[in-house]
Amino acid sequence: MTRILFIGETWQGSSARSLREALALLPAVVVSDVGEDQFHPNYRHLPLRIANRLLRPLQSRELASAVRRAIGGFRPDVVVVYKGSGIGVALVEGMRRSEIPTVNVFPDYSPHTHGRQLHEALGCYDLVISTKRFHPPLWQSLYGYRNRCVWVPHGYDPEVHYWADPSPSQAFDVALCCTWRPEYHRLMRSFADELTDERVTVTIAGQGWPMHRDQFPRHWQCVGPKEGRAYGDFLRSARITIAPVNRDMVIRGVKHPGDEDTTRTYELAAAHCFFLHQRTDYITTIYDEQTEVPMWGDVHELVSLVQRWLSDETGRRLMAARAHARAVPAYSMRQRAPSVLRHIEQLIRAHKASSLNA
Repeated sequence: MTRILFIGETWQGSSARSLREALALLPAVVVSDVGEDQFHPNYRHLPLRIANRLLRPLQSRELASAVRRAIGGFRPDVVVVYKGSGIGVALVEGMRRSEIPTVNVFPDYSPHTHGRQLHEALGCYDLVISTKRFHPPLWQSLYGYRNRCVWVPHGYDPEVHYWADPSPSQAFDVALCCTWRPEYHRLMRSFADELTDERVTVTIAGQGWPMHRDQFPRHWQCVGPKEGRAYGDFLRSARITIAPVNRDMVIRGVKHPGDEDTTRTYELAAAHCFFLHQRTDYITTIYDEQTEVPMWGDVHELVSLVQRWLSDETGRRLMAARAHARAVPAYSMRQRAPSVLRHIEQLIRAHKASSLNA
């Protein structure tokens, strides 16, 4: 029996919750958890965000106390932290002093872009399980860490992102759902400039987009975040969904590889969406762009694909069905969880062997 103390966000649709539930379904695994978001709430309104920043040290202290209590009461074999933006070096080192191996599951394209605390803490875990395949070979040379990093791909949550059947109808033509970023803003501005047909209806959902509404065509819609099942409902209501990734990034003057995939890569197929994915070497190994997921390299190619597929409902539904068949269940979090557990159990065995030889 493997006893896992899991620390991560708990809201439905979060990747942390998806992995926690997938691990708990595995045989011979017992999971207890500490909800990081219960101590570090993520507010959107400015006054609450300011207050949250002032309260951060106290919230972190409360989180650390809750983790220590959970360790004492549950006595886990391992502590697994999903990203852990609120987990600092002192807390990770304290867990290690308790003779409990520590694991971080890191889902983002770079450990250098989410604040100093997380950047430093990532080097203190006994093991990092990254969802990015380029992290392990660069973990020491580019990112400067000495601990071990392995790769397990991301996946969709069957409880949140899976639909057995395609949507019977679509309300608009093109959709994008993601948090606003400068890179995505530039993409959609260029898309608007090239897409001259005002009959094409475009809707963008996600945090940050409404405040940039005036920079897009008048007939476009920009709405707020869509979370949980509402995320899939929104994307299924579009004839075409755009799936971009952040490509090569420059951080403090150093070129870093960007995303090769995102959670959308798996969630859209599970939801029976027809989507146009930005082409990467990795994506071409998990979907066929001729029969499952059309891919684009630049805005001109993206606009051409939108124009080509909007009039082909039969083709869209056939492609979406093939992508769905490819992804379900192979790309689910439940299928990824055994690989995550294997790495965790290898770490536990190595830790026990080291303790016996000490």
